[in-house]
Amino acid sequence: MNKVIKLDAQSLLADSDMVLLTASEFGCYMRLKFHYWLQGELPNGSLSLSKLAGCSVGQFQDVWPKVGQQFVVDEEGNLTCPALDEARAKAKKASERMSEVARKRWGKVA
Repeated sequence: MNKVIKLDAQSLLADSDMVLLTASEFGCYMRLKFHYWLQGELPNGSLSLSKLAGCSVGQFQDVWPKVGQQFVVDEEGNLTCPALDEARAKAKKASERMSEVARKRWGKVA
């Protein structure tokens, strides 16, 4: 799993959904987004999500109406982030391509 996530500040700040978030909403979203990137899933419960977001359940319930719009519930009941799934797939493809180039260049067998 690639631990590095690419953030495009210009795109992020140009996204009306992000610009309209309060600082608390944005912080919660980013923490959940980072956790999702590393783990590939998020639990679907206020207590667990509030802990991952670093806030109390009450604070979490205040910010979740807007933050939750960035996530989708899958068939197993877990939260997913389609945009990050797409970015993960692109990163994996690029990594595989670069590995193949390195193998060809250096003659190493993986």
